Amino acid sequence: MNNWKKVIGAIICAVILGSGYWYYLVSTYESDLGTNNTFVVEDVETNLSNGTHDRLLSLEFDSGGDHLDWAFTTVTLSEGTNEYDCTVGGLSSVSQESGAVQTKLNADGQTFTLMVDATSESTFTKISLSNMTETDSPGFSLRFSKTDIFLGDSMSWLVVENTDFSQLTEIPAENFSNETSERLEWYEYDLSTHRVNPFNQVYLINDGSSIYKMQFLNYYNQEDESRHVTLIASWLGGESIPAISDPNLVQTSPCIIIDDDSIWSPSEAIHIEENGYSICDSNCQLNITVTFENIKVKGTEMIHLV
Repeated sequence: MNNWKKVIGAIICAVILGSGYWYYLVSTYESDLGTNNTFVVEDVETNLSNGTHDRLLSLEFDSGGDHLDWAFTTVTLSEGTNEYDCTVGGLSSVSQESGAVQTKLNADGQTFTLMVDATSESTFTKISLSNMTETDSPGFSLRFSKTDIFLGDSMSWLVVENTDFSQLTEIPAENFSNETSERLEWYEYDLSTHRVNPFNQVYLINDGSSIYKMQFLNYYNQEDESRHVTLIASWLGGESIPAISDPNLVQTSPCIIIDDDSIWSPSEAIHIEENGYSICDSNCQLNITVTFENIKVKGTEMIHLV
């Protein structure tokens, strides 16, 4: 009898320890997205004016060794309710009303981040890659519900592995698949933390006139709620897409990031200047927000320019 009590006690202890370890894994989970880099902001030694091309400030990393690709990065200045997206390419996003799909143009001026609400179990949220928005058209590009993601019937596709999104600049000489009845195998499920983690792979999508590159980044929003899929996408070949010239989605950027390549390097200081728009003419206080892979980068949050 005593032996049985010892066995039962050992089992109970093992269950408690196992549950505690599992809770520790879940509660301390950290996403691989984002960067450990931190940045500092400095006032540029130039006089502010009521002109529209003043150089405002500089940003550089004070810790971390990651190189941040502008295709995955956003830089936003704000003063009160006014927000200014700064880009290398000279185009930025137009603020959108709330909806099932939120779209933002990244700092390279070519790559869009789309955040898709896939919480509904009864209906699919559909997107158009040509318009980079939600759509009800039967010619949709993809549809989303929970972890289920399907391509539209008229799409063909190809998975490219072991290639970074930004380095994929040419269409491989491989056959595209027309199989769209099966859901995409785009993630793995981590049993230890019960998390959905997207594969590190790039999809090429052909809609018959244009070819896009696309990568899934996340299944969780900034509040860590599931069924919110984040992906990045940009045009790669074929006919140019209407999204890049849609005045409801894209506008001339009010501020420019001065950089001579596609990467913000750890040893590099970048500069922000007005782009035909007066953001600060004298004695203003600006908030600075930088994101990488849709995750906020830690650093200086505010600067007072004089």
